[in-house]
Amino acid sequence: MQDSLKRFVRYVRINTQSDDTTGVTPSTECQKNLGRLLVEELLSLGLEDAHMDEWGNVYAHLEGTLGLKIGLNAHMDTALEVSGENVKPCLVREYKGGPIKLANGLEMNPKTFPSLLKHVGHDLIVTDGNTLLGGDDKAGIAIIMQALEFYHEHPEVEHHTICVAFTVDEEIGEGTKHFNYEEMGADFAYTIDGADIDRIECENFNAKSVTIKINGVSVHPGEGKGKLINAGKVASELVASLPGDETPFDSEYDQGFWHLTEMSGSPDNAVIHIIVRDFEIEGIERRIEYIQSAANLVKEKYPQIEVEVEVKHQYENMKQYVLRKPEVIEHAKSALRNNGIEPVMGLIRGGTDGATMSKFGLVTPNLGNASFNHHGRFEYLDVQDYEKMIDVVVDILRI
Repeated sequence: MQDSLKRFVRYVRINTQSDDTTGVTPSTECQKNLGRLLVEELLSLGLEDAHMDEWGNVYAHLEGTLGLKIGLNAHMDTALEVSGENVKPCLVREYKGGPIKLANGLEMNPKTFPSLLKHVGHDLIVTDGNTLLGGDDKAGIAIIMQALEFYHEHPEVEHHTICVAFTVDEEIGEGTKHFNYEEMGADFAYTIDGADIDRIECENFNAKSVTIKINGVSVHPGEGKGKLINAGKVASELVASLPGDETPFDSEYDQGFWHLTEMSGSPDNAVIHIIVRDFEIEGIERRIEYIQSAANLVKEKYPQIEVEVEVKHQYENMKQYVLRKPEVIEHAKSALRNNGIEPVMGLIRGGTDGATMSKFGLVTPNLGNASFNHHGRFEYLDVQDYEKMIDVVVDILRI
């Protein structure tokens, strides 16, 4: 196994799953385990100021002789949906195009995941079916570290000053909560946190989250006639009243959605968690309004209950900020073309730390890292594209 792939495997075996319930930063201490390893490796690659701050973010710089200060960012945490503990990466050599057998009778089939057919003939890293892989975004971290290793091994190659930042808690929308822009010190930056390596992404969802708390009227069910109002049942009614054709199952490309992420309840109380996404402000506000209306309707139907709706802003579309500095996009296009890749402008059906960074003045579009099917057991990495993206990042730093 080539050294660059060994690096990726080393990182994904470290559990760094974040947690949106702890209320601290980092949300899980295990993220610092990867952070400490990265500091050690950065120091060994000649980035003498490499360090981890009290929040778990890692910063480092490699001075260059060319005129720019270029930032590179990837996040250390993995998603909440599927466990990131005891990850066992498996190598599939020269994928032939059929189903890939995983553990426990699972298989990854191109009938369900047609994107697999784009990778026929390439080597793939997959999970064993029990966990996610962690390519989101440890592939991005490994690509950045391999680019730094290139410059460590080739000091004769001139490059711009490299400003590295590895952040925590991106998956719970708090990757820039304690981010230090002065510490990074870049003129502009790139997140390496996507999928297809030909994509340059400078548009992402506007994002909000909604929490609805319902307090019902709980009495003995044998005496419940006209009195018992089951909060769990009311919550189910509310969710069922939302537009059934505006979920992630029904949407693609530039279409928004609402998405139920968690619901729990008893006769006494219930809690609903929903995320709302749209590329346009008007679209996300419309979805928030119909959720609020649904909450109002159940309150009108059951006047005795209490219904509380809390809306939180998470991040916004970075397009308006990135387009103010188009030369950052052109810089990335040049690096891709230098490596025989024709750039494609794409949309992020999600968000990155770069969205908030761009809002606060550090223009940060997103580039691919060759990992796919994020946040689940069917995640995989295209090895050849991953290797090629290392070359792209090397070029970004010396063009």
